[in-house]
Amino acid sequence: MNFKHILLTFSAFILLFTSCKKDPISSSIDESTKYFPLQVGRYTIFDVDSIHYNDVTMTSDTTRFQIKEEIGSSFSDSTGGVTYIIKRYRRMNDTLNWLEVNEWNATVNKSRAEKTEENLRFVKMIFPISEGIKWRGNQYIDTSNGLDEYYGWEYEYSEVNIGKIQNGLSLDSTVTVTEQNNENLIEKDFEQEVYAKNFGLIYRIQEHVSKQDVSIPWTNPEKGTKVIMMAKEIH
Repeated sequence: MNFKHILLTFSAFILLFTSCKKDPISSSIDESTKYFPLQVGRYTIFDVDSIHYNDVTMTSDTTRFQIKEEIGSSFSDSTGGVTYIIKRYRRMNDTLNWLEVNEWNATVNKSRAEKTEENLRFVKMIFPISEGIKWRGNQYIDTSNGLDEYYGWEYEYSEVNIGKIQNGLSLDSTVTVTEQNNENLIEKDFEQEVYAKNFGLIYRIQEHVSKQDVSIPWTNPEKGTKVIMMAKEIH
């Protein structure tokens, strides 16, 4: 057998071996739930701006305060999962004591994260997180019972895995959830939240405003409210 024949035989063997070898299974692990961490003792302090627009006086008033959301306890629920109790506190500035205002709760599993606010159950996130994915975040709210403002909201992911610096916090990976985005010439309803990996909620805006003069920019509407929450401290 000459050298050329040996080389051809060896090459054929290598080709056969590589063609029969299976592709390795991806070892990547979905870490979507890390954007909604739940653990007793965790807390976040938010700086809040609450802006009220008065169409009679054509002025706006801004109230600034702080909200603290702290996971105080947990219990096993009827689904076999764990529900976490979120104690919410409020103070006008960081020199005053916290006053408890209410309790919310939250759960998370491999497919979704839910949060109950003022007895309204929201599907805040679905997993895995991916750009452009949409879902009905208000699906558990009975909008026929005087809560029609929550009807038809379609939540959507955007800006997935984006680093941000906010309020002195350096965040390696964030994702934006737009919950409502309806706007015409005289009305605007917009709600959006931003979550950071390993930290949870870091930003929230709730904007429900209107105007009669269509030339007025939305930065200065005539009527309605805008509430902006920005995380200041996370533990």
